[in-house]
Amino acid sequence: MTHREFFDSLRTLGPLRVISQSGPSVFEAICRVEAYGVDGRMLNAITDAYHWHMALDRFRHLTSHDEMHQRSGRRVLYFALREEAGARPFLLIYVHRAKGADFEPEREAAFASVHARLAGGAAVQS
Repeated sequence: MTHREFFDSLRTLGPLRVISQSGPSVFEAICRVEAYGVDGRMLNAITDAYHWHMALDRFRHLTSHDEMHQRSGRRVLYFALREEAGARPFLLIYVHRAKGADFEPEREAAFASVHARLAGGAAVQS
């Protein structure tokens, strides 16, 4: 999967819950990825909540997950972005839904399509 293919898929999966941890700080936002572009080796994405810059040289591995959340017992669909296979994720991106709501069939099918390629993990290509 390429960086562009991944970000194209995010545009169809919103709303998303994006979680980033840096040391003792956790940033979490519910957003929709709208426009994005690549400028050199940086990806610039505009969401309805914030402007996002990502160094593509460091986003090299991606996995998708379809599992039950341990605390809530709810099914979760998400991506883990890593600098390399086996490294701790630097970003988690969940397909968001309201508490008690089901995933819309279109979004669930869109995730399943990407998940078929990424469930075992994959290197991200430029």
